[in-house]
Amino acid sequence: MNDSLPHVLIAGAGDVGLTVATALVGAGLRVSTLNRSGRQTDGATPIVGDLSNPATLGSVPAADVVIFTTAPPTRDDIGYRIAYLDGPQALLDALPRDPGRAVLTSTTGVYGADDGRWITAADDAAPTRSTAALVVEGEGRLAARVPTTIIRSAGIYGPGRHRLIDQVRHGAVGVTPGTPARWTNRIHRDDLAAALALCAVHPSPPALAIAVDGAPTPRDTVLCWLADQLGVELGPDPDPPRHPMGKRCRNSELRDLGWEPAYPSYREGYTSVLASL
Repeated sequence: MNDSLPHVLIAGAGDVGLTVATALVGAGLRVSTLNRSGRQTDGATPIVGDLSNPATLGSVPAADVVIFTTAPPTRDDIGYRIAYLDGPQALLDALPRDPGRAVLTSTTGVYGADDGRWITAADDAAPTRSTAALVVEGEGRLAARVPTTIIRSAGIYGPGRHRLIDQVRHGAVGVTPGTPARWTNRIHRDDLAAALALCAVHPSPPALAIAVDGAPTPRDTVLCWLADQLGVELGPDPDPPRHPMGKRCRNSELRDLGWEPAYPSYREGYTSVLASL
């Protein structure tokens, strides 16, 4: 391996992180993947470590770029603190030197809007949950320490991520005709990985971007389309959301870099997922 090539470290390398690693290895970069299991992809150097346990991070090598793709180990404040606040800081503390750049996979949940409005990366974060507030705090702590691109991602779906399909198939979700549109945003795993990889190598990435497919769609529209593809009938929604109108997110900053989603709407993306089942 050519040690003169830029070194990218992908922290919390699960499904999304390993997909990013594959893309960057294919582009000729040196890539290391850090996770608890040692799971790896061809061409990348696996490192076993746990961001929640700084004692396991002592052998992590210096990196030019660190990409954080860490998912919260639990869906409570403790899990979010590990993934977005304490974990990234622990890794930076363990590195021989701070990287030249960090890319953080964040969430559009920090915006908190529920009235159907359009959201851009320039809009202020307005977290309505304690977990989202921890994400915003972690974003700020990381950006204060190293130059950082924050990628706020919508709901991720793709290979192995077919929870919504299973819910439709088994009647666990339904529709509520006559109610205001409940806007939803999503992004295919491969498109998110492409966005992260691009921001890792681009000479002037934005400080903040939103990763969505660009086609926000009412939830009931998606559910009815999936039900039609699966040949099932949907009943009424058994658990209507408390915030029924959601938000619609724009991906302008990523498009300005030249990024284009391979799956520009839920139809293309879920068609691919359904074909793989």
